[in-house]
Amino acid sequence: MNHVNISNWYNSLRNEFKSKSLSIEKVSRRSEYWRKSNLDIISDFVDDTSQIDLNSINGTCLYEPNLTVHGDILELADEKSYEGLSILDVIADEDSFAKGYFGRLEKKSQRLVPRPLARENTLSPKVGYVFNFSDNLKKPLVIHNKTSPSASSCFQRNLIVLKENVEATIIETGNNLSVFNNVTEIYLGKNAKLNYLDLTGEDNLFPKISHKFCDMAEYSSFNHFGLRLNTKATRTEIELHLNGRGISTSIANVCLLNKENHISDENVLINHNAHECKSRQVFKSVLDNDCTSIVRGKIYVEPVAQKTDGYQSSRSLLLNENSKFLCKPELEIYADDVICSHGSTSGSLDQESLFYLLSRGVHKNKAKEMLISAFISEALDEIEDGSIKSALSNYIDIWISSFFNE
Repeated sequence: MNHVNISNWYNSLRNEFKSKSLSIEKVSRRSEYWRKSNLDIISDFVDDTSQIDLNSINGTCLYEPNLTVHGDILELADEKSYEGLSILDVIADEDSFAKGYFGRLEKKSQRLVPRPLARENTLSPKVGYVFNFSDNLKKPLVIHNKTSPSASSCFQRNLIVLKENVEATIIETGNNLSVFNNVTEIYLGKNAKLNYLDLTGEDNLFPKISHKFCDMAEYSSFNHFGLRLNTKATRTEIELHLNGRGISTSIANVCLLNKENHISDENVLINHNAHECKSRQVFKSVLDNDCTSIVRGKIYVEPVAQKTDGYQSSRSLLLNENSKFLCKPELEIYADDVICSHGSTSGSLDQESLFYLLSRGVHKNKAKEMLISAFISEALDEIEDGSIKSALSNYIDIWISSFFNE
């Protein structure tokens, strides 16, 4: 810890969690949750951000930020707009509201899947933000991530709480190479709604792991969209707990990789713990050269979770014979009145469609771009806000044009 003062409640929690850490299965090839994954994430290599031209790796930047995570420092653009707190201040506050939330979801999310790196994060956070929303946000909260040459290998810990009937949209942009282990715990009250767009996956040069755990009360809604643009070795772990009636959730992801030996590793577990809940998972990957996309998506249905509606789709376009798409969809169902499905496909660009566009005078590269844009559109359609979806679609279309240089 780099914070001199810590509260008694956090010290007690840290001692409890540390004593139980030995029982959590470690990261290794023997673990089914890490098989085929890039293990550079647990290497002893220390990322040296001081030797990088930071101007060339700003990441995805679509909006002016309200909060910037600059290395291991928080910079709030307008203190009157949002009451954002530093995680280090929160765990040092004996009376902080966060003591009823911090670490609880991480502990809960160890039940079905061992998450040793999330536990390490709980024990040693170095930077992070805390938001406790009791009113609707009139406009999206934009959190920008920026690399600092003076910080590296940081653990970032975030906490987001939405009270009953609160609706919010959070957009994370940029690229913080100073952080390699990120954990975000999210709590949604009754009838709360959170739209979360993670646009931090562009040109990540170093291995990085990101965890998001979400606890959902009845009739709440959580929609998550992730974007991966030439990530070197990025792993995402998302686990949702649907704890009340009438919950709906959507997890969508677009992955575009064309640089040598780049890997995107997406892992999602949705726990249906109550009846009449809906979940959707939509993954789209476009891979060139020797890139790899890994998708592990699981729907877990408790016996009490009757009337569950679970959908999972994982599809990839392989533009090179050396690119690989590794998919492991899972259904674990203990209720008998459910609608659950999963599907996974991989293939090349449709040659008939390509020929049709070429015969109409469309340039070959432009035709490929059009087909790729159409392929990923299903994932983009999961974004509810039309203006955000339009801005992001335009950004991705420009980025896709860099795929082909013929």
